[in-house]
Amino acid sequence: MDDLNSMKYLEAIVKETLRLYPSVPVFTRQLETTLNIKNYIIPPKTTIVIYPYILHRTEEIYPNPEEFIPERFLNEDNKSKFLFGYLPFSAGPRNCVGQKFAMHQMKILISTILRKLKIETLGKKEDILISAQVITRIESLPKIKFYKI
Repeated sequence: MDDLNSMKYLEAIVKETLRLYPSVPVFTRQLETTLNIKNYIIPPKTTIVIYPYILHRTEEIYPNPEEFIPERFLNEDNKSKFLFGYLPFSAGPRNCVGQKFAMHQMKILISTILRKLKIETLGKKEDILISAQVITRIESLPKIKFYKI
């Protein structure tokens, strides 16, 4: 477990990937209290829809939002911006109970693959096609080659 926790850059890569391609593209919440946003008053019990895919591409939170920049998650100054601006597993009392397990699984899988194989991308980012259903689904990926090390 200590090894997993020490993989800060790998964690930043996973977080940046989930920022660009959150596994849950949309979720809803019901307001418990009145919410004031600028000149709008939203009453309690209103169902609000949150789109992490759009939120994660907000320029004010993520400069160059379409760029893959894992280092943004290593910068301590960004933590307050990401508190409610980074929601790949939802947030609050109804967030994903398996998020720590999922992060550990991804880090184990990626680190195991990278220790044993060299990976070559045979395409580009534009080749990635996704569809938003209950979860984000990959419809198409660029071809990749694995080489035993």
